[in-house]
Amino acid sequence: MDDPTTTDPGSTPPGKAALDIGEKLHLLGVTHTTGVKEAANDNAAFSSNSNLALRLVRAFFVVTSPTNWKDYTKVTTPPTKYQPAYPPVTVRVNPVGALPLPGGIVPDLNAALKGFVDGEDIVAPTSPTTPGVGEVWVDTQYEVSTGKGQAYPSTITVVDAATWKVKRKIALPDQKMNNGHNMWASHDQNHIYQTEWHGKSLYVLNRADGKILQEVPVGEDPAHVMTRVDTQQVHTGLNGEDSVVELDRDSTTGLLTKKRNISMQDPAKPGNPTQPHAHWMGHDGKTMATPNANTNDSSFFDFPTDKVVKKESTGFLPIAAAMNPNSTKTYVSNYLGHSISVLCGGTAATPPIAECVSGGPGTKIKDIPLLDPSPNGNYDVITGPKTGAAIGGLPIQTPVSPDGKFVVTGNTLTATITIIRTSDDTLVKSLPCDPGCHGVNFGAKKGGGYYAYVTSKFANRLLVYDIGNGDDAKLAGWVVLADDAALTDDTVTGNKGMGGQGVLPVPNVYNGWVQKLPDEFKSQLTVEQQNPVP
Repeated sequence: MDDPTTTDPGSTPPGKAALDIGEKLHLLGVTHTTGVKEAANDNAAFSSNSNLALRLVRAFFVVTSPTNWKDYTKVTTPPTKYQPAYPPVTVRVNPVGALPLPGGIVPDLNAALKGFVDGEDIVAPTSPTTPGVGEVWVDTQYEVSTGKGQAYPSTITVVDAATWKVKRKIALPDQKMNNGHNMWASHDQNHIYQTEWHGKSLYVLNRADGKILQEVPVGEDPAHVMTRVDTQQVHTGLNGEDSVVELDRDSTTGLLTKKRNISMQDPAKPGNPTQPHAHWMGHDGKTMATPNANTNDSSFFDFPTDKVVKKESTGFLPIAAAMNPNSTKTYVSNYLGHSISVLCGGTAATPPIAECVSGGPGTKIKDIPLLDPSPNGNYDVITGPKTGAAIGGLPIQTPVSPDGKFVVTGNTLTATITIIRTSDDTLVKSLPCDPGCHGVNFGAKKGGGYYAYVTSKFANRLLVYDIGNGDDAKLAGWVVLADDAALTDDTVTGNKGMGGQGVLPVPNVYNGWVQKLPDEFKSQLTVEQQNPVP
């Protein structure tokens, strides 16, 4: 709450009102690491005159104002600079911190933030030199179209990975698809399963032409969807409920029938609704891990025994899970914890992992901080990232590369991707992304290797990274997702190409799924891509 008595003593005339941010702040998961019901420790609070505070204030005004989103269609000569606009107001912060501020007065917030970050040129797209294989499907969740209007945003944007061109937009206007969020493909790659995060349905689409085949009501806020390798069943996490929905697939028609809801509660200690978001399935179809956004833990479900065998604490607001190719480890991104939790998988590792031997599947092995303000950490809240340090904040999708070597995570706050080396589960690198960096998934690179495809909520391009050996990871190129010439079932009228969230490369090249591909897709892959784990 603002203190109306706070004024700017240096204004002309004196006494101009100044808004209060507060001298000390806390960020859950960074300086306040206990629960939201516990009192914060004043000694751990950070100065509002700091790199971290500027990042948070900037993020607020980018997130909430579409005019501040990064538009890659604005390519001009000379180049247009990306420069969000902020309120030109006087603000009072802590006088002690990153900036020399007499009395703690920031005379013009707009000028202060513009001097802190942004200002880079908007340049024309650069396509990766080496083509990808197949297609990349992207949930452009904030696009607005004529038939649905602003109340039901979202389209699916389909990119040809051979030409790096947008080939189709799918809005589903008759069904009023509401914030389409994530996708997965059937084993034969003929059908795409599409969720709607702000609705109740799962959609089955014909991949070849984008036509809808089926709408299946599944429950509140279906978030992510995957198939089970051994049965071809489909599983969708209900982010507004307490379960994962299981659906049977008709082998002839490819259509789905809802079978049951699988509770993510620990049967021995039931508690609050778990609200699972982005789950992951084991490579052999025997296990499933969920990040439970409402209970700050992860459930590990064993299909042979048909029960949750472990419900393990993670960090604050776990949002996405992924397993390594042989399901010996699970990685969970903690959105408000700014960390990645590493947990035991359902397959015994070689050599054995001590925590897994003693605790069993689902047991936590360690946490990997992405924004660590401790003396030996990677980040100083006052001055920013330490020299040469990799950082991430507000992490979301976090898949493991099909060969099992790296975990790549999209980080919303820091607009970076982070790269974790799985051999010792160490954060080794971060690379620039776009505002609202969000979705990540791996697809095949023609001739061998993989691309990490990355989307961002508040920018309209698909980023293509070549992770290489980790040390030489780089941005290989990008595709602008706004394209009025693309085939579409509904005219896009607003937020063109914006809202990148779920991303699905087709064909699916993850271990377990890649072996199920029909020959028309296998023939496009190298021997190593067809069998990513020796």
